[in-house]
Amino acid sequence: MNILHWIYGVLSFLGHDIGYALAYIIESIILLIFVSVMLIFMIYLFRKYMARVQQRIGPNRVGKFGSLQLIADALKLMGKEIIFPKERDDLPYKVAPYIVFFGLILAFAFLPYGNLSIFGNLTITYSDVSIIFIFAILAIMPIGEVLAGIGSHNKYALMGALRSVAKDVSFEVPMMLSVLAIVMMASARTPTSLSLESIVTTEILPYGILEPIGLFVFFIAMIARASYAPFDMGESDSELVSGYSTEYTGMRFALFYIGLFGSIFLGSLLIALLYIGGFNGPFSSQIGFIWLMVKGLILVLISFTIWLSMPRIRIDRLVNAGWKYLLPISFINLVLAGVLTLGLGW
Repeated sequence: MNILHWIYGVLSFLGHDIGYALAYIIESIILLIFVSVMLIFMIYLFRKYMARVQQRIGPNRVGKFGSLQLIADALKLMGKEIIFPKERDDLPYKVAPYIVFFGLILAFAFLPYGNLSIFGNLTITYSDVSIIFIFAILAIMPIGEVLAGIGSHNKYALMGALRSVAKDVSFEVPMMLSVLAIVMMASARTPTSLSLESIVTTEILPYGILEPIGLFVFFIAMIARASYAPFDMGESDSELVSGYSTEYTGMRFALFYIGLFGSIFLGSLLIALLYIGGFNGPFSSQIGFIWLMVKGLILVLISFTIWLSMPRIRIDRLVNAGWKYLLPISFINLVLAGVLTLGLGW
């Protein structure tokens, strides 16, 4: 039983159609609340972690240990005046942040979250091709960044958008080849090898053990996809002010900022699901969701450590890293996956 059926069971007295309609609405609201709360927690965690690394205290004024500081910041951003550039391209400028934010939320709907006690399976949307859906959505999100850069009518924003496009193209190809290697190996065990849930439930060993090269390539590609140091070419705050988000203020700027941390969290969950066993673990039939969150948050901390310790590299070296190094390595990983699948009868 998944959470949709659990909610429908509570609302079944309203009838089949109305009960299911309300269950879908409530399920969507739960997803939105869950993602929002996790992103707020991640920003708080990042600020406290960064402070500890830099021997500072971090947020400590609003709420216990500064736990309410993010709520205060959100209220401040909502109250700020929204300033529109005079020569902007109005429609692309206004819709760009929403494309990034809602694309991010939609990607979380296709992740398998595992079980949690009486609530059953917390997966929001089932699909036999969930991998295709997730990476298709990830490909839509950069459109918002490009629209922001073009619609702002600002040379720094445009340069940031162009750098972001170059980065995404350079790293998405190796990333997809790494995923293809997992799909190839999973196809020997399940006919629905394009489903994340089927991949996790049918694996014998985590694919990170069988494909450490693929794990390395995918992790580096997800860092580049999330656009934080050393691969924050789209923002480049010391060079391009704030890149494609330079001309944004108030909540529109906040949506881009939230999208950054959302990409880190989403990428960490994807790595956990594809390479580290996802929701598998002791008593996973009861606490699979907790296992996934623990693995994901460990990867988030690793991502934060990289962010705080690595300097930004030049754009030409970044693009070369994707095409000249990660792409050949991902092909080697694909060949090794073929050997494991066919040659060794995996």
